Amino acid sequence: MSSSRTFAAARSAHSAQSTRGARGTARRPVVAALLAGLMALTTLGPDRHAAAASEPELPPSGQTFEHYPAMKDVYQDYFSFGIFGRGEMEGLIYNYASYTPGNEMKPESTQREKGVFTFDAADAALAQHAAENPDLRFYGHTLAWHSQTPTWMWDAPPARYGQPGTFDRTVALDNLNTHIENVLGHFGDRLVAIDVVNEAVGTANPADWRASLAKGEGWYQALGSEWVELAFLKAAEVVDTNGWDVKLTYNDFGLDSPAKARVVYEMVKDINERHAGVRPNGKPLIEVIGMQAHYNLATDVSAVEDNIKLFATLGNVEVNVTEMDIALPPGELTPENENNQGMKYAELFKVYRDHAAGPANTTGNPHVITAVKLAGVRDVATGWKGGEFAMPYDYDGKAKLALLGILYPEEFLATHEYIDTSGGEELPPVPGVHVFDTSAGDPWSGANIILGDDASAWPWSTTDDGEVAFRPEQGATYRLTVNYTAKGTTSIRVRWLKDNTNGGYTTADGALVNSHQYSANQVATHIPAYFNSGMVNMGSYDLVTEITLDGSQPADGLVGNIGIRGGGGGNAFSVNTITVEKVTDTGDELLVSWPEGIAEPVPPTTTLTYEGNNRVTVTLDAEATAPATPARTEYRIDDGDWVTYDEPFTLKRSDRQELTYRSVDSAGTVEQERCVSLAPGGGSVNVVIGPDTASTCTS
Repeated sequence: MSSSRTFAAARSAHSAQSTRGARGTARRPVVAALLAGLMALTTLGPDRHAAAASEPELPPSGQTFEHYPAMKDVYQDYFSFGIFGRGEMEGLIYNYASYTPGNEMKPESTQREKGVFTFDAADAALAQHAAENPDLRFYGHTLAWHSQTPTWMWDAPPARYGQPGTFDRTVALDNLNTHIENVLGHFGDRLVAIDVVNEAVGTANPADWRASLAKGEGWYQALGSEWVELAFLKAAEVVDTNGWDVKLTYNDFGLDSPAKARVVYEMVKDINERHAGVRPNGKPLIEVIGMQAHYNLATDVSAVEDNIKLFATLGNVEVNVTEMDIALPPGELTPENENNQGMKYAELFKVYRDHAAGPANTTGNPHVITAVKLAGVRDVATGWKGGEFAMPYDYDGKAKLALLGILYPEEFLATHEYIDTSGGEELPPVPGVHVFDTSAGDPWSGANIILGDDASAWPWSTTDDGEVAFRPEQGATYRLTVNYTAKGTTSIRVRWLKDNTNGGYTTADGALVNSHQYSANQVATHIPAYFNSGMVNMGSYDLVTEITLDGSQPADGLVGNIGIRGGGGGNAFSVNTITVEKVTDTGDELLVSWPEGIAEPVPPTTTLTYEGNNRVTVTLDAEATAPATPARTEYRIDDGDWVTYDEPFTLKRSDRQELTYRSVDSAGTVEQERCVSLAPGGGSVNVVIGPDTASTCTS
């Protein structure tokens, strides 16, 4: 598939030195005039648009931010356009109308030790951005979450701060309320909205939203499924008592999934209905659904739109698009991927415009989106989405085609099309080993190694194709070696899975996910293992884990299938090889080898020599293919018993006997039986029968 004429022109301009070097020569009024022309063009209708004789071309990519209209200005009459997390300050202030701190308000940043509240980092972040733009609006993230939160908050073991360490409900609820009162009380008068609860849903079961919250980690362990509404009730109390207009938000990722979106819909609907009338002026308890837009080229835009429409049926709940990025395969930013990213951004922003709450949306669609927030300004080499080229500006702050897709979605879609990047050699499958790589177009990077196919029997895990990589033995020790290349993601997790999904972690795994941390040169002795040091971008590393499975691990415990994942949710890495060995005192047995698989073992070979007249001396010499060694050679006469060969022996040719022989190597591989018939005549003989000589047996 080829792209359009306009894309070719844009690519040419993108690479032209004169365009790259035109820093500061263009002025915003010129670009604003172009934007006005483009926006006016959209009012002509599809027929007039197609027939326009002098259809304006999009501005070239490859220039710095001041050569383009600010994203916040383009969308000011649609929705608030903001940033989540930090970014290059000049581009941030130019383009964004709001700022959401990425880490500074999270529980581990604001109350790492019980009762000691630390607001300095968040206060400084807000002050720094306000100094650059006093009109910048602020959002909060996050009050209650299972991650980046001290586990003492939900009274996880061990006992600390005078708490029992038993997931005590009373203790956990008091901790939750105290944290929300203090943090929201400190920042609330400065915020437009705040993520009260972040990422509560685990495995989505649309028929039972409460069961979907059973992630085996975080507040659920102490408060059950009620923890979500308990957090919102306390946040509402703080906001309403102070008379603030701070929108209370539920924020989650993966809401392009119809199943997960349905769970969130049912949860918000149920909670709001049961707590109707709790807040003044008819406010719902949960006012906003935050759709984290961590997307890639495989994202189904139609599913995103359908789920926005689903949330709109709640009636009095807004939608915010939060933490938006569109990740590309790591390694090299190819023109094809840059084009396709621009297409995906354009498709999504057309959907966002068509469902915006602002007056510029004149469609008949639900007007429900009040804010869109990108997760940065420029591409970054490390950190969140490092090496995945996810932002509208490149490493040097030059606009990519993604920016044009955001600014001019309809025009971009009219002048561009997706470029087919499929192809390449497909690796042969290795049973029970599933490897994913965003570089190859997969939606995520990592691997699943399947150990079980029966949830009712140890190791209590399942698969979806009936194939396992190996079946572990109780009491055996195994060595897992994963070689990977960091292409932005410089930390790797090894985790326990219940199934063959990207997120089906066991409860016990979730409770200990950060407990065992290792450097790249250390051998991990636990799973979950977190290799989070000693690695740099574009380096390749062997990460080794050695564990013994004694068979005592319960269901949903520290056993199951094995998952390889990027630390911090990163997908900018490639798995190069995976091996699993069974470790024994007599040698290590290779059980799994990806991608080449385990070759069929090469059997040993035997060379037979006999020499003499009627009475001949027989010698058997065995060879094996390394690393195996010859273990034994055996023979039998006619239909007699097998005899282990120790030294040369004598036979009489006149007895007309049939000699059968074979060898076995140290790996237990048995040579196919070979035989020779001895007969008198011919005088003195010296016969050598090598492995390639045809067998001369009569039967």
